[in-house]
Amino acid sequence: LGHGYDWSKTLTTSDIDYYTWTQFIIRELFKAGLAYRKTAKVNWCPSCKTVLADEQVMTPKAAGKEPKNADGSKAVDSDNLFVCERCGTIVAKKDLKQWFLRITDYADRLLAGLHKIDWSENVVVAQRNWIGKSQGLEIKFMAGTITIPVWTKFWETIFGATFLVVAPEYAQKNLLDLVPKNTLETVEKYINISFNKSETERKENKIKTGKYLGFKAVNPVNGEAIPVYVADYILMGVGTGAVMGVPAHDGRDFEFAKKYELLIRQVVEYANEAINAKVKKQEIAHEGEGKLINSAAFNGLEAWGEGKDEIAKWMTENNFAEWKANYHLRDWLISRQRYWGAPIPFIYCVACAQKGKSYFTQNKSQIRDSQTDWDHLGWFIEEHLPVALPEIADYKPQGEGKGPLASHPEFYEVKCPNCGGKATRETDVCDTFVDSSWYFLRYPSVGSKTSKTMPFDPQITKEWLPADLYFGGAEHSVLHLMYARFITMVLFDLKQIAFAEPFPRFFAHGLMIKDGAKMSKSRGNVVNPDIYIEKFGADTLRLYTTFMGPITGYPDFRDSGIEGMARFVNRVWKLVNQTKLKGEQKDKSTITKRHEVIQRVTEDINNFGYNTAIAAIMEYVNSLYKVLGNSKLAADDVATLSLLLAPFAPHLAEEIWQVVLANKTSIHKTAWPSFDSKKLFKEEITLPVQVNGKLRGTIQVASTKVAIKEDVIRLAKANQNVSKWLEVPIKQEIYIAGKLLNFVV
Repeated sequence: LGHGYDWSKTLTTSDIDYYTWTQFIIRELFKAGLAYRKTAKVNWCPSCKTVLADEQVMTPKAAGKEPKNADGSKAVDSDNLFVCERCGTIVAKKDLKQWFLRITDYADRLLAGLHKIDWSENVVVAQRNWIGKSQGLEIKFMAGTITIPVWTKFWETIFGATFLVVAPEYAQKNLLDLVPKNTLETVEKYINISFNKSETERKENKIKTGKYLGFKAVNPVNGEAIPVYVADYILMGVGTGAVMGVPAHDGRDFEFAKKYELLIRQVVEYANEAINAKVKKQEIAHEGEGKLINSAAFNGLEAWGEGKDEIAKWMTENNFAEWKANYHLRDWLISRQRYWGAPIPFIYCVACAQKGKSYFTQNKSQIRDSQTDWDHLGWFIEEHLPVALPEIADYKPQGEGKGPLASHPEFYEVKCPNCGGKATRETDVCDTFVDSSWYFLRYPSVGSKTSKTMPFDPQITKEWLPADLYFGGAEHSVLHLMYARFITMVLFDLKQIAFAEPFPRFFAHGLMIKDGAKMSKSRGNVVNPDIYIEKFGADTLRLYTTFMGPITGYPDFRDSGIEGMARFVNRVWKLVNQTKLKGEQKDKSTITKRHEVIQRVTEDINNFGYNTAIAAIMEYVNSLYKVLGNSKLAADDVATLSLLLAPFAPHLAEEIWQVVLANKTSIHKTAWPSFDSKKLFKEEITLPVQVNGKLRGTIQVASTKVAIKEDVIRLAKANQNVSKWLEVPIKQEIYIAGKLLNFVV
């Protein structure tokens, strides 16, 4: 294909000389206080038999997979279906103890950094939406001495909140002690049934279900005691996991209130009389602009204007609520219950845990000091790396929540690095996105003097990184690209590298399709390049794939198109071979054309406009054929053509350079051609002439006269097509030199 690789700088993430340093980086994050272990309801792939991070759960369309059920049978696709990005199996939920990295601690910096980097807008938007920062109020509802915090962006309807609804996960963790003993069994049964439903089922459940928890909470703005329910349609990942029910102004709350005969109180009055009447009769719920009613001192204020502002001010001043940002982003789950992957380099000691000791009781963390949100007692780091993957026969995942290494005591039975007693090594391995989150740091240091002693050489890294340009697909916008930014920021904070963003410039290309669909083996529409190289040559294939359409688009590969490109390649070869070249081009118009094409191709390549760059080269070939019809081609014309072709057709360009032009060195070691802006001026330019903004004619103006307004106006008035529109008084003459003349009459 004519691709160039430096084979001395290759790496394989599954080699121990690489994953040693993956473990080193994970250990550094632990020491920095950015790793923790907790029991969580996680995404479980029944086919891969391992957990998945949120970022690896997608719609079938986004994953490019045909959805499958757990038994491998084909599933019915829908917009509400979520599958494993690797295999397309419908994802389930499971409670497991897992290791997480605190990427949410960096949410604001990840957002702020998007303003400092030059990335394709679709990738920036994807990251911004995935982080999903929203400002709102966290309102404190009190149930006895327990606070139930509710995060909302719609606090203006707080006086209409007549019940609270909490997610099953929230109820189980925080509220079961408040549930009366006589109803506890039915509440726990409902919670467990909810856990067996997928997130999609819960979110899209048409029939709202719930259980009264048997106690009430106080609405802080009016002192009203309102019932607290648990409901499966409330998700823990939304806000705090607790929602205030405002049935008059929210569709789901309205359905729930109707089903359980809960109070519905209208607090916004609408200008539309028909809608207002239906809300008043409790026939519908409605959200929209209107004036506050039943809202104490705030009655009569605009709900979405002054009312919203005044209620927020009053609640925060009285400590009923506080401003808080909410994020869609969740911490990065890195544990995997399989064999392949870097073993997580942590050790657990029961004896040290019982004595209240851990790495964090012995050491101060480097970034995040507080570790009160997880049970860190007994956990320590591996002092000596690597932790090597042992050779085992039973390497396949069992699907029981533990990886294959958990069946090998020779691997997990170790000494505690703190007390020297019996301890257990972690048997989960890292998600392979951990490997790809830092590989760009390793590349330049492969084979260096320090490659055996450090993950990346400081001097080499300083010289070569960050990467000037990353050119790739947008499919990992919130996977590899997000993780790489996070890891880079952490290493910057730890003063191990001197930059916080790994890729200052990123350009996302599109996706080639065949027969109107994404290429895939299952569809049988893949393109084997070998066949086309054998028939047409590598240069023709390279030229065609870059000419098919904009690089950001979804061009359709067609055999008829590549045949047309083959004819162009033959036309170029015929052009440069059919006549003896003269020395230097003297014709001014031909020289102008040459500098124009250099300018166009240079600018197009810099802007990834490869298809338009090739189109400009094609125009240049046409102009050289015209020159050939009148005289001989000049060597400098052919040299320019070969240099401009070199990135797209390296073999053809080299052949012209060495065989036709008799150069001794490679064209690929030659400087890119530059254009002279002074030679871009034509002897005459075509100038459009408007009357009252409408085109009425064009005039030819000598380059030497283009800056003289009076001469240009004189020529325009003499033009028959223009003059007939100037028979009425001229109010104004607007001239943009060399671009446009407009008469206002």
